[in-house]
Amino acid sequence: MGALRTKRMGLFETLFSSSTRDTVPQAQQPNQHEIFPEDKYNVAYAVAARREEIRALEHLLEADQTSPTALEAEPFLQDIIEDMERDREYSLRLRTSGEELVDDIRELIEHWDNQVDEQIGTIWWPIGADTTFRLYLHYLELRVDAEDDQFSFPESAGQVHTLVQRGLSAMEDDDDSKLAVVHKRDIPWEEPAEDS
Repeated sequence: MGALRTKRMGLFETLFSSSTRDTVPQAQQPNQHEIFPEDKYNVAYAVAARREEIRALEHLLEADQTSPTALEAEPFLQDIIEDMERDREYSLRLRTSGEELVDDIRELIEHWDNQVDEQIGTIWWPIGADTTFRLYLHYLELRVDAEDDQFSFPESAGQVHTLVQRGLSAMEDDDDSKLAVVHKRDIPWEEPAEDS
């Protein structure tokens, strides 16, 4: 029995010991690090998304933009931007107008709509999307609370909350397990360098 055990252990050691690594020719060993050109690649978070959640975000944006008092809402946004810029938690430079913020949300919707082919898929959540959503959703909450603003959240707003929560959870993972190197053409707000 001892010889059989020794034979099995020998096989195990041959398969998994570090000494076998030295017998693999250097040319066949995989590189330890892959280098991606910064002008074509960036990092983003892989987040599961449902088509209905992306539609809900589109409906929320539409409700915001078609509200009879949408043009008067700009002062609310400016106050929020100033408050968030004073807050040390936000190190990113924030957008300075409602129009730019709306354009950012539109670009997210367009990218994500193309990435979800079926009822559920994976979207690339860009760095900074958390700040954009916090700013935009806080701005909408202020509009709802304002007496002279007729904006109200559509019924599907809960699905937007679910999507945003999923994105925030991906960013808060301590091990960055959902962070990936992605071609810039697949990440909202990114533009890859032209091929020469």
